[in-house]
Amino acid sequence: MVAELPIAATGTLRTFCEAGMLRLIDFHLARRLAQLTGEADPEVILACALAVRELRLGSVCVDLASAAERLQPEADLDDGTTEAAWLELPWPDAQSWLRRVAESATVATTPEVEAPFRLDGSLLYLDRYWRQERALAELLRARSGIGSDPVQVEFATDERLDEHQRAAVTAALSHLTTVITGGPGTGKTTIVARILEALAPTAPRVALCAPTGKAAARLLQEVGGATGHTWGGTLHKLLGLRPRSSGSEFGPDNPLPYDVVVVDETSMVSLELMTALVSALSERSRLILLGDPHQLRSVEAGAVLADIESADDLVMEPGGSLARLQNNYRSNPEINYLADAILEGDAEAARAAVESAETIELVVFSAEVDPSTLPTLRHDSLATATSVRGHAIDGEGDAANKALNRHRVLCGHREGPFGVTHWARSLRAWLSTELDDYGFDARHYAGQPLLIQRNSDLFSNGDTAVVVRRADDELVAVVDRPEGALWVAPSLLDDATDLHAMTIHKSQGSQFDRVSVVLPPQGSPLLTRELLYTAVTRAREGVRLYGTWEALAEAVGTPARRASGLAGPEPG
Repeated sequence: MVAELPIAATGTLRTFCEAGMLRLIDFHLARRLAQLTGEADPEVILACALAVRELRLGSVCVDLASAAERLQPEADLDDGTTEAAWLELPWPDAQSWLRRVAESATVATTPEVEAPFRLDGSLLYLDRYWRQERALAELLRARSGIGSDPVQVEFATDERLDEHQRAAVTAALSHLTTVITGGPGTGKTTIVARILEALAPTAPRVALCAPTGKAAARLLQEVGGATGHTWGGTLHKLLGLRPRSSGSEFGPDNPLPYDVVVVDETSMVSLELMTALVSALSERSRLILLGDPHQLRSVEAGAVLADIESADDLVMEPGGSLARLQNNYRSNPEINYLADAILEGDAEAARAAVESAETIELVVFSAEVDPSTLPTLRHDSLATATSVRGHAIDGEGDAANKALNRHRVLCGHREGPFGVTHWARSLRAWLSTELDDYGFDARHYAGQPLLIQRNSDLFSNGDTAVVVRRADDELVAVVDRPEGALWVAPSLLDDATDLHAMTIHKSQGSQFDRVSVVLPPQGSPLLTRELLYTAVTRAREGVRLYGTWEALAEAVGTPARRASGLAGPEPG
């Protein structure tokens, strides 16, 4: 698939567009901002366009000193072929490039100067995001300088909390800002309930929130009863953020009216949203951030949780603390061992974990193979679809949704032979030949699995549902929500998509008995350690990896690239 090229791009800029390094929006926004300041140097415009591109891809800045070695073209659609033409791009000399960018009127280099872009060392930002990064760092450091009176807690001798969990509870009760990290199954929500239980005698006003409605509802359901003054919802609702506006109800001049604010799934919180949250806290509000810094980051710009954990001067004593939970009580030991090997970047240990495990398997897959012809995938998918359909025909919505979570196909890509669209279409077509009245046309059918893709007052983006048949033969979609199933007409889910496969990013915060992970091919920018770790840790009981040993090794050895100045220079 050839990307659309900007007509105005010539010379070096056109070469970068043709190689897939820049898209239309990157070129046009950078060019327009440069024109407003009288800049015509193509190398300066290239740097600005790359900063826009990196922001769009999740980084708040671009490191011009290492751009030639680290940046790769985008590839949402990937057929497994390796395109190396981009390796020969005419990158500017780094030192000369930085000097020319620094001399441009389009770029500010000192705090008192205002310009569309900002150069900080070798990091080039859109100025707005540089200011947000600096503001968040200052806010966190200021909170770290404020001590608080510790709340005493006593643990019963038979209390089922390990030493790391007890240390996290104590830390949160002793500090104004506490960051608690840990993978799935390490007990993050369990200790939040314990923290709120210890605070209950003071009758605190508590806000339980998360970046997504699904995660917020789950947190409220699991720990919301610990105090009598608890609010729950998304971060956007908490702050009163207005749609299509930068304004919000709460901020520095109108702080949030809560004594304790708990944020779950913090790895998915963007720089902009985290800055808005911390700036809206009063000096006495206790902030507890929960998350797994090794998971995929926010789809928007920033990797705030990972930055905070890796920095040594953002959350620190006397008013701040970091606590790490280490024991996974949910997944089987073989999955935990593989996850540890992935995090350590040890490809040999990861392969050994797969080869020695009874519950983990790598199935060789290439772009030429139709997914539905794979015997293992047929077995897992048919077993799940049969169970889901059986409960759906009997009108058992809760049971159908529970059966749906027994197995899930997870893909890194959206399109192409390794993508969600291709795998979902292939599986549905094959299942329609095995099960009566199953997915043979565009009509809804009993047992149809659905993935909701937008927020509403009734459900959240990322919620899943199953179409079931009621006693009167009417088809109803049963949405699986933490607070309880919601029965709605399928027509209300007109933007939902069939859930025979989903992206790994969409799976964050979910758990399944077994997962089938479609590895991106070698050379794909999506083939990273964080993507693989996130996918593997969605499983409780078993994992099948579809790809090659070479792709597995490349994923384990490739940390995700997300540039930021919040925690200092990004490791090479």
